[in-house]
Amino acid sequence: MKLFNSLFTVLKKENKNLQALRSLDSLLKNDLLFDSATSVLVIHRLCEINQLVRAKKVLSQLTRNPKISGFFLYSIVIHCIVKDGRIKDVECTFEEIIGNGSLANINVSTFMNYLCKLGKAREAKNVCQRVLMENVILEYQSYLALIGGLCQKNEAFLAGEVLRAMEQNGFQPDYITHLLMFQCFCRLGLVYEADIILRSMIMKNYTLDICVYGSFIHGLCKSGKLREADKLFKKLINKETTLRVPNVKPGRRAIFQLNVSGAIPEIMAYEAYCRSLCNVGQLEEAGVVLKALMSKRNVPETCVYGSFIRGLCRAGRVSEAMEFFNTMRKKGWVSNVEITLCVIKALCEIAKTNEALGLFDELSKGGFVPTTSVINDFLTGYWRERQLNDAMRLFERIMDGSCGKPDASTYSIMVTGLCENGHLSKALCIFQEMINNKVPVNGSLYDIIIRGLCKIGSFQEAHMLLNEMIENGYLASYLGWSSLVDSMLELDGEGLSEGYITPVHSHQQERGVL
Repeated sequence: MKLFNSLFTVLKKENKNLQALRSLDSLLKNDLLFDSATSVLVIHRLCEINQLVRAKKVLSQLTRNPKISGFFLYSIVIHCIVKDGRIKDVECTFEEIIGNGSLANINVSTFMNYLCKLGKAREAKNVCQRVLMENVILEYQSYLALIGGLCQKNEAFLAGEVLRAMEQNGFQPDYITHLLMFQCFCRLGLVYEADIILRSMIMKNYTLDICVYGSFIHGLCKSGKLREADKLFKKLINKETTLRVPNVKPGRRAIFQLNVSGAIPEIMAYEAYCRSLCNVGQLEEAGVVLKALMSKRNVPETCVYGSFIRGLCRAGRVSEAMEFFNTMRKKGWVSNVEITLCVIKALCEIAKTNEALGLFDELSKGGFVPTTSVINDFLTGYWRERQLNDAMRLFERIMDGSCGKPDASTYSIMVTGLCENGHLSKALCIFQEMINNKVPVNGSLYDIIIRGLCKIGSFQEAHMLLNEMIENGYLASYLGWSSLVDSMLELDGEGLSEGYITPVHSHQQERGVL
C-alpha cells in the first residue's frame, strides 16, 4: 500500500506518467497480495484518477472470490466505476466484467430489491433517482420493495415518484403499497398528500379500516389540525346512519365525505384518537378522551395506557404518570405485569433507570420471569445515564444466567455503549465473544467497532474487520464501504498507520509515502 499510494500521488498529478503506469501495472499483477478490502480500496483510488480499465481488471480479479456477494460487486460498478454514467452503461460494464457466470442475473432491478430487503433504502435512494431520471423499467416486485423501503425511511415524496413511474410503465400497485404510502404521509403530518393517496384507494374500492382512519387522525394531529382530528373522531363514533357519497368531490377531504357509521368499532376509534394525541404531546386532550372511554366501562388495550404514561414521562410529568399507574393497578382493569412493563420502559427512556428497577424488583417478588427485552431496556437506560458499573453488573448477571438470557440486541447494546464511552478493549472482548458463540452480528455493530479501533489508531485491526464485513456480506454495498473509509480518514489526518491509506480528498493535503 505504501508503494501504491506513492504511485497514486504521482498519477493524480501527472495522469500519463509512463514510468508510474508501468510500475502500477507490475504491482496490480500481484493480485495475491490483495485481500478484499485492499482490492476495493485500489479500485476506489484508480477510479479517482480515471484509470477505469485498470479498475475493471482489479474488480474482475475480485469476482473470483466466492465469499463476496455479487450485489456488492455490482454496487462497485454502479457507485464507483460508472457512477456518472447511464444505467445502460452500468449493465454493460458489469456484464463485461462478470461474463456469463452465476452473477449474470444481477441487474439494477434485482440490486434495488436486494437493498430494500436489507433495509438499506437510503443506499437505494441514489440509484432510484438515476432510474427515475432515465425512465428505466424495473421488475414489478422491485417497484413494490422500493416503495415499501422508502416509506419505511419516511422518504414519502420519492416513493410517490416511484409509484407514478410504476403506473406509467404499466404496473398496478396493490393495496399494501397504497396503504404504506398513505401511512407514511400521515406519519409525517402531510395530510394533503395523504388525501390524494386516499382518493386513489377509494376509486379502487379498497377496504378502509381502522388502519386508514387511525393513520389519518394521527396525520391531522401531527400537522396541528386538532379540530379536524376531533371532528373525524366524532364522525367515527357517531351512531347516525348516512348514505355513502357516490363520488368523492374535490375541495373537501375525502375521508369526511365517506359513510363510516358502524364500520369502525367504537373502542378502536377512541384508542386511535387517544394514542395520536399522546404521540404529539396533547396530553390534556388525551386524558379527556381516555376518561370518556373508561366511563363507558370499556377496557382499552394496555398499549393505550402505555402511550399515555410514556407521553407524561416524556413531558417530564413523572409524578402524574406514577399516580395514573397506581390508580390503574388499584382498579385492576389491566394486567399488573403489562402496565408495569410499560412504566419500566417509559422510565428507562427518560434515564430514570433506578426508579424502573424498583418496579422491576416488585414484579420479580411476584414470580415474574424477566424477558430479554426488559433486560435490554435496563441496559439501554444505564448507558443513557452513562452508568458503566451498573451496566456491567447487570450484563454479568445476564451472562451467568441469574437475570434473563442474552440475545443479539443485548450484546449490541453493550458493545455500542462501551465504544461510545471510550472502553474499547471491553467492547472488543464482548464482540469477540459474540463471534465465538456464533451470535448474529449486524453491519452496524461492525461499523461501531471499526470506528472505535480507528479512534485509538488500530487501523490494521480495523482493516481486518473491514475485510470480514465485505466477505461475510455485512457491507451491503460500496456506499457503506466508502462511508466507513471516509470516517477512518477523518479520524487520522496523517493517514492510516504504516501508509495503509494516504488521504487524497480535495479538502486534505496530498501526501506520498515512498
